[in-house]
Amino acid sequence: MPAIYDVYGFGADDLGGEPDGLAEVLGVVWEPHDSDYLGPHLVASGQPLGGGRLVLQSNDLHDSDGGYLQLPDFPLARFLLFVNKVPDADGVRARLTARPQWKFLQRRVLD
Repeated sequence: MPAIYDVYGFGADDLGGEPDGLAEVLGVVWEPHDSDYLGPHLVASGQPLGGGRLVLQSNDLHDSDGGYLQLPDFPLARFLLFVNKVPDADGVRARLTARPQWKFLQRRVLD
């Protein structure tokens, strides 16, 4: 079974209540994380949606050389939702229609 990696983007400068809205439509609980690479970000706890990994993070990252975009092909997406290896990626996409401010950006399928 191929592994599907989807990315959604949100264009506002501030997430506001988006994590709560996403949690509601996706049926997940977010756990805050922080790393040198990603900075502060949220990860869905447990096995969200039957497996896989959901990560909510900024597209604006910083390192010792300054700032850069995680996904430079999508500069208007200030925040990113990574939906990685979720068994029903198309079901997630359908659920996200309730949050039209989140735009589907790309899909990678790996065998």
